[in-house]
Amino acid sequence: MRVLLADDEPVALDRLELALAGIPSASLAARARNGREALRLMQELRPDIAVLDIQMPGMDGLQVAEMLKAGSHVPEIVFVTAYQEHAVRAFDLHAVDYLLKPVDFDRFREALRRAQSRLHARAADARLLELQELLARVREQGETRLDTPYERELWAKTRDGLQRIPVDAIDYIAAEGDYVMIHAGQRSYLLKDTIVSLQARLDPKRFLRIHRSTIVQAKSIRSLQRRSLRGVALILLDGTRLAVGPSFVNEMTEAVHARRWRASDADS
Repeated sequence: MRVLLADDEPVALDRLELALAGIPSASLAARARNGREALRLMQELRPDIAVLDIQMPGMDGLQVAEMLKAGSHVPEIVFVTAYQEHAVRAFDLHAVDYLLKPVDFDRFREALRRAQSRLHARAADARLLELQELLARVREQGETRLDTPYERELWAKTRDGLQRIPVDAIDYIAAEGDYVMIHAGQRSYLLKDTIVSLQARLDPKRFLRIHRSTIVQAKSIRSLQRRSLRGVALILLDGTRLAVGPSFVNEMTEAVHARRWRASDADS
């Protein structure tokens, strides 16, 4: 299979080419440094797969894909970007794959394997229709995000790719060294992130920092209990018990309108 790589960052482009070199069944069709060059090379060289960075000057990867027309050559598209929010519906649609920078070599290999399988299974017109549906969803998601600066979903790496975690489904988040554990219903996901970073990206009206290592979603709280003279614990709807750090008690109780639990009252 012949693969076109497009990225405006030389280091990122070199990394993609290095990843491609480790796949015996794949060969490099061309490299492009911007969207217009990528579109021209796609039309001239007719690669089987195009790996497109979403963020490129002049014409980004999404715009390149939008330029594909019925009757023209339509390769399988794999989007690459450094921004997690662009993941939107790629896995839900199964129309293309989606990779986060820095691209993991094993994920890149899996993305090309999936693209190759789809290449043999579908005609060009079918690929174009599915790609257009994906682009419409991406654009719609982008417009929706203008309404709020906060995350609507998180993405966790799994053995099969990436798992979308809607923030509405999250019960609480706990620090795990250099990672965080996302607890959502009966499932838990390990994410390379920090409590401080997530606190800044999650809506503070919905997600409360209750400890230096814990964030909880307010709607998941069932009750509050005293742990000691000054200590407070939260009981979640599923029975999980979480300690509230002393320095977070006042802010937490104000947020859930439990004013009688303020630290000043805990001494009485």
